[in-house]
Amino acid sequence: MYDFYYLKNNLELYFIYSMKRITLLCGLALISSFAFAQTIAVNGTIADQQGKPVPFAFIKDARHNYATLSDLNGTFNLKVDTADRLIISAKNFMGMVVKIVDPKDVSITMKNDVATGTKSAGSGEAFKEKSSTEGMTHGTSSGYIAHENTVHGSRYLFEDWVHGYAITTDDSIKQNNNYLFNYGKMDGTLVFTDDGKTMQTINRHSIKMFTLFDDQGQPYVFENVPAIDPIHFMQVLATGSKYKIYKQLGTKYIPNNYVSNGMTSSGNNYDEFKDESVYYAVKMPEGTIQKFSLKRKGIKTAFAADIAKVNKFESAHDSDEIDDKYLKALGDYINE
Repeated sequence: MYDFYYLKNNLELYFIYSMKRITLLCGLALISSFAFAQTIAVNGTIADQQGKPVPFAFIKDARHNYATLSDLNGTFNLKVDTADRLIISAKNFMGMVVKIVDPKDVSITMKNDVATGTKSAGSGEAFKEKSSTEGMTHGTSSGYIAHENTVHGSRYLFEDWVHGYAITTDDSIKQNNNYLFNYGKMDGTLVFTDDGKTMQTINRHSIKMFTLFDDQGQPYVFENVPAIDPIHFMQVLATGSKYKIYKQLGTKYIPNNYVSNGMTSSGNNYDEFKDESVYYAVKMPEGTIQKFSLKRKGIKTAFAADIAKVNKFESAHDSDEIDDKYLKALGDYINE
């Protein structure tokens, strides 16, 4: 490589001019690609050859990180690139590539094939970090009591393993139809299993975001936001051009603290995992972070820059309980 610091001035200036010109052209090309990129909403159903719904089938845009899973009825909704095709996979079914003809009604029939049912998008090896014999029984590690009948709550988000997929820091989707997942609310770990008995932990630093689907097929989206918490992933309740609303899941372990002197008693005669969630609003595009509580006053403070829309939304939902569903609807309304 030449050392341009020692070139003559005219060559040095020519080099700088050329590099600026290349940078400008690349920038314009990138802007153009974004400007012409368009997405469409695709609605579809997935069934087997007997017409029965195929739940938890994985649907992915052929070229981009747009993905979802079908629900219990085999239906799905997904925004994809207008020029792309869909890649479909499900355990015990043959994988498919589907051309989008009518985005409002994509009907897909999958062929049973046990031999090819393990195919997936991305390598499952990317998930493997470290393994444990820990199962989903409450408190089987870290010294927690393992008897389910003496423990209230759970250190995990879901009572059982669930379906899901992840997007890595290099923007690639990792999904395997043989893997099921769960999220540890205490230590912020994403875990998975391929047999329902052994648990493996995913390296959190390799994951940018992930989506888990409950037993009804409803998605829970999580994002790595170190500016808020370098340990736990943030659940995304709403996202848009104006705001992102996050929920920080946390759980505190409270051991049996029952005390009795024969006359009076206090405390609980069971161990408990008590949820302690915190909410954050991130103002876009500057990224200003505002912590708030599930109170009307706290919400108005967090979204003070759009107080008119907050007041209008509040008037229309005055009788609604302020919960995650309320915040999602509010965020979607403000971001319109």
